[in-house]
Amino acid sequence: MSKILLSGGLGFIGSTIVRKLENTEHSTVIIDNQSDYDGAIEQDELQRLMNWRIDSFQQTHNIYDNDIVDTLSMNTIFAKEKPDVVIHLAAFPRAKVVKKNPQLGCDVILKGLINLMEASLKHGVKRFVFISSSMIYGDFEFECNPETATKNPIEPYGIMKLCAENLVRNYNRLYGLEYSIVRPSAVYGPYDIVDRVLSKFIVKAKTNEPMFINGDGLNLDFSYVDDVADGMILCATHENATNETFNITRGVSRSLLDAGNLIIKYTNSDSILDVKPNDGLYPKRGTLDISKAKELLGYNPKVDIEEGLKKYIEEF
Repeated sequence: MSKILLSGGLGFIGSTIVRKLENTEHSTVIIDNQSDYDGAIEQDELQRLMNWRIDSFQQTHNIYDNDIVDTLSMNTIFAKEKPDVVIHLAAFPRAKVVKKNPQLGCDVILKGLINLMEASLKHGVKRFVFISSSMIYGDFEFECNPETATKNPIEPYGIMKLCAENLVRNYNRLYGLEYSIVRPSAVYGPYDIVDRVLSKFIVKAKTNEPMFINGDGLNLDFSYVDDVADGMILCATHENATNETFNITRGVSRSLLDAGNLIIKYTNSDSILDVKPNDGLYPKRGTLDISKAKELLGYNPKVDIEEGLKKYIEEF
């Protein structure tokens, strides 16, 4: 039995992992300061989401309303709870938040990470799971991009996440802190904020407003949250995940045009898709190669975008 501490455990992916770990041999502890991400989420929506996520739990969990940037409180929580594993999810739901406020982004992504790793070293954590991002690759080098592909991030969020990955590996080299690094992509599903591309499309579809796409031919490896949560749990618990890095996605990219048309179909909407010229602010992405996670961990994502969007719209 392991005690797993989740930073950002009341977030979209974090709360899904907590629900999946309930009634297993693992117990969970949550650190989440319930941030509005520098005003990116309206307070009413944030409170609704937090209540919804907490109400979805079948068990009572220790929840600490602390900021990971606060060194003292992290040490206090780790000393009290003595977790075996840390899954570090606390960050930002959108890259645009870091672009808007890079100082805040640096505090959370880098200083918060160091605080958690220092506390992990001090209090005997066995494995540190860092949730990175597919944005670290920049423009994808390959049609199916493996973990070993070139990393050339073109915006602040991806740059900071890549720096954070290097810090995690350095703590392993210098101090022996066991790690696993996860690179997800375009995660969607129930309990999410209404500030990502698919959720925005659903809102537009339900009100028959135009959906805007930033450039023709844009593809994303849309990944259903339950599949991603399963992969992250494997990275936290499987012996083959020790000191390894994994793409944890669906492993099949689809165009934003496809996604928009599916949403229009499933909502019986009269919305139209309006494709704008690409502004070049974000990298060109596509399919991530998940063969390593499949072979080493037995990772098996099951939900394609057709099924996933139907579930998402039903719960929206």
